[in-house]
Amino acid sequence: MVYCKIPEYDVCVMVGQSGRLGCFMCSFGDLMETVFYAESTQEMLDHLSAHDKKGDSVPLGLHTQLVQDDLTNFPNNPMTSEPSS
Repeated sequence: MVYCKIPEYDVCVMVGQSGRLGCFMCSFGDLMETVFYAESTQEMLDHLSAHDKKGDSVPLGLHTQLVQDDLTNFPNNPMTSEPSS
């Protein structure tokens, strides 16, 4: 799933072919490491907050959409867990 891409925004956030959520062509990377892969939704939200602070354009509503897709993107590491029955 593609959440946003360059050149419409300064960030390209999507689930890559590996099935991992990443910030592709990330301006915080270097020539050897151009993708930031998040281990959780919260880690991606924190990463995007750093882009916000830097002044990069990030789509409105992206944070909300990532939270809504948390269980899809991170089924083994969700932000919230269901109560045990």
